[in-house]
Amino acid sequence: MHAVKNALRIKELQPRAEVYILYRDLMTYGFREKFYKMAREQGVVFLQYTVEKKPEVETKNGQLMVKVWEPMLRQNLKIPADYLVLSTGLAPNAENKDIGKLLKVPVNDDGFFLEAHVKLRPVDFATRGVFLAGSCHTPKFIGESVYQAQAAAARAATILAQPTLLAEPNTSVVTKELCSGCKMCIATCPYNAIESVEETVDGKTVITAKVNEGLCQGCGTCVAACPSGAMQQRGFKDSQILAMIREVTGSSAL
Repeated sequence: MHAVKNALRIKELQPRAEVYILYRDLMTYGFREKFYKMAREQGVVFLQYTVEKKPEVETKNGQLMVKVWEPMLRQNLKIPADYLVLSTGLAPNAENKDIGKLLKVPVNDDGFFLEAHVKLRPVDFATRGVFLAGSCHTPKFIGESVYQAQAAAARAATILAQPTLLAEPNTSVVTKELCSGCKMCIATCPYNAIESVEETVDGKTVITAKVNEGLCQGCGTCVAACPSGAMQQRGFKDSQILAMIREVTGSSAL
């Protein structure tokens, strides 16, 4: 988008200038589509190239020459250039993955942070109470970053304005009589919502797991990891799941 705006500025200062924009992917979304249309109308030439055949630059007798493969014409084009201007890309912070592990928030394949839901929760993470805004989410314009920051602040305010908070209803619960203290649930919990506690029962020290319901998000990972069946999830306990299966299959063998 910045390349398109720069091309329009050049055309405004020097209408006879020949401007070429070489691109892999071009996106002028929303109302910015008018800038692309204006650039085309003013004679700016857009040439697409592929990763396999990147543009090449050479100098002959002090003259810059840009060679680019045009896939529609299926031939190499040579463009004599007075100026070669490179558009600066925006890369994610190399520490995003480490930050994501600390905050228990995900990153996408490109290394940018990933929101909980692109439409329903665009500034929320799956981890409650953590929000995102700006270019850590994806490359965007300053105006978009400002709007997203305002949305994140408003979203945080909806939580801070409440006198109390409602916990997730489908949290995990431990059956202490079955818990062997293996700590498998602690290792697998993505929200650090489980801790190991020691209790004295009949003069013996017993190690069991304890769920912090304020941190638990009801993902069920601990339930799947528990080898002794001591960890259950409210609303999805084994007895409830088996009752649904019996109702569907009509079998009483389960």
